[in-house]
Amino acid sequence: MSSHKPLIIAHRGFSDEAPENTMAAFHKAIEAKSDMIELDVRLSADNVPVVFHDRRLQRTSNASGAINQKIARQLTMIDNGSWFSPKFHRERIPQLSDVLHLTKKGVPLNIEIKPDVVSTNGISAVELVVNEARKAKALSKTIFTSFNHKMVKEIKEIDGNLTTGVIYNPITHFRKSPSTLIKNVRAEIFVCSKYQVNRDVVADTLDAGYLIYVYGVQTGRDVQRMLDLEIDGIICNNPKFVRETIELLLK
Repeated sequence: MSSHKPLIIAHRGFSDEAPENTMAAFHKAIEAKSDMIELDVRLSADNVPVVFHDRRLQRTSNASGAINQKIARQLTMIDNGSWFSPKFHRERIPQLSDVLHLTKKGVPLNIEIKPDVVSTNGISAVELVVNEARKAKALSKTIFTSFNHKMVKEIKEIDGNLTTGVIYNPITHFRKSPSTLIKNVRAEIFVCSKYQVNRDVVADTLDAGYLIYVYGVQTGRDVQRMLDLEIDGIICNNPKFVRETIELLLK
């Protein structure tokens, strides 16, 4: 077996140990020596980029309604952690600007811009997100990904030096090769789930000179398969388990 070591990317932070997309989850991911942190970005009603996965609040907070119907100040007052455990009751919905400071600790970020995000102030959602990373001087330590490949293309149009990735949707991208999807928007990384990856997908991506990241990796068998396929990045909820498993398998 190859000794190739993939990046360990903490999915929404260390989301097995702390509520997803919170500062607690991000700090735990750093403690677990993750190589990168993945997070989701949406816009508040006043067009502030905030870190949250769902369109609506109720699954992972004590509030209800749509994220884009509340201004950023309202969102920062919401209990964003008790749903996971009472000990996280102080966790709030972070603004992207708060999280970007983590890059100063040497941990790169994988910012997933949700595909349905639209701004209301004349500046595109993509530009608002990129501007936050630029203000934080974090562009060199950030990759931008999305299921919305038009957004990925727009990022490159803003700055051709930014690193981007396309996330595969099995419905809208059916029968399109990874290399074609990447070339179409000048990206560098193909992202798919463990259910969509196979040797042909990997070969098409790597032979064209691109990287491949896979999400949904949970079990020891999953990790073994990612190593066998020589995946470049493993996106996982438990970076500590994945790191320890890789170390055992590569002994």
